[in-house]
Amino acid sequence: MLYKGKDQAGNKSSQKLASAGVELCKLKSRNYSQPSTIDHMITTRRLPSEKPVHISLNLDGLTELNIPDDFIPSVYLQLDQHLQPLQPCLSSKESMLVFEQHCRLAEEYYKVRNEIALLQERKKQLIAELDQDEKDQMNASHLMQEYQQVSEDNQSLTTYHLQCREHLEKLRVLLQQQPGSS
Repeated sequence: MLYKGKDQAGNKSSQKLASAGVELCKLKSRNYSQPSTIDHMITTRRLPSEKPVHISLNLDGLTELNIPDDFIPSVYLQLDQHLQPLQPCLSSKESMLVFEQHCRLAEEYYKVRNEIALLQERKKQLIAELDQDEKDQMNASHLMQEYQQVSEDNQSLTTYHLQCREHLEKLRVLLQQQPGSS
């Protein structure tokens, strides 16, 4: 709804709007199963500048807009369907701005989603490496204990061997000292 402006510029713009035909563009709608092409045209007759201008729009029959595939960023095609926006109205600056903003947000979302996936994969790798390091550490600890046990066994056997050798030498000396031995 437009009202008469207080200045001349507002007055002229409301007259221009009232006298101009307003064409609605066709929008993509996922709610309609069979797209059809119906143009909506709203025209008004010239009204005196003192009277407010009322424009009513019937948006029930909006249908799909055929936008070239290279116009839509490839990021959109990789998004889940519920995150994909309606295609913009090419004749509406606001629609194009919203669409461009959605494109930027979609690219950022896609980058963040990919970064999260890469970080989750890296997390899995680090967890696997950590598990392997823990296994290696436990294995090294077990091997260290086994080495200490074997070293202690070796030392006790070496000591026992020396004691047996000394005992054997003593026995030989005793046998040689006995009379009647050859």
